[in-house]
Amino acid sequence: MMLHLLPRYGTDCRATCRHDTPVAGARASSGGRVAVIFFTKRSAIPGMLAAVALLSSGLPGLAAGFTAEQAEAGKTAYNANCAQCHGMQLEGPEAPGLVGPDVMANWDTPGGLYDFISVAMPPSAPGQLGAATYLDIIAYIMAFNGAQPGPDPLVEDEEKLAAISLTAETAAGPAGGSTAAADSMAADTNVPQAFTWGKPLPGGPAVDTMKSTTAASSVPQAFTWGKKLPTAE
Repeated sequence: MMLHLLPRYGTDCRATCRHDTPVAGARASSGGRVAVIFFTKRSAIPGMLAAVALLSSGLPGLAAGFTAEQAEAGKTAYNANCAQCHGMQLEGPEAPGLVGPDVMANWDTPGGLYDFISVAMPPSAPGQLGAATYLDIIAYIMAFNGAQPGPDPLVEDEEKLAAISLTAETAAGPAGGSTAAADSMAADTNVPQAFTWGKPLPGGPAVDTMKSTTAASSVPQAFTWGKKLPTAE
């Protein structure tokens, strides 16, 4: 492409090009389309860069994330300290679940989650795991919910943690996480009787046997969980 233009500011300028903009009367070797040159004084460049940096700092998509290594370490820490109550698939039920868009919206940011778990969890040793471990656990929770790792780790920085939207980062949802959680809950044999009344219990007798046994003994099942049921005579 050949173009003849004279800079307005002589040598004290820098130029950036935007291609494929038609210019009437300009000579070009590629279908009448030429490059448009924008000249900027050198003295204005630092201010422009500062403005761009300021605008970029407020964009949620540019907030700090977490690394894959953090999420992997967080999985180990979670399984050791949290899973017994919150579930291996973050589904609960002994403690509130940690998976799903409603949960992410409730905590809002990693900062909100960190402020709570770093002082209250786990119940056996609240606040005793250390900042790095709590951040790793948060990274794992985010990853499980569908957030993607990046080159920058989560750090104990109030502003950076508050700048990340859990809802936005996990908008895609967990890759099979919800399904796995549901399957795990369905397969769990330690189900409260409130959900199994009148149905065969895992590993227990058939429905007909249960009905006859219950009728003969007149003892509600709620009082016999884990005990030997009386037999009909």
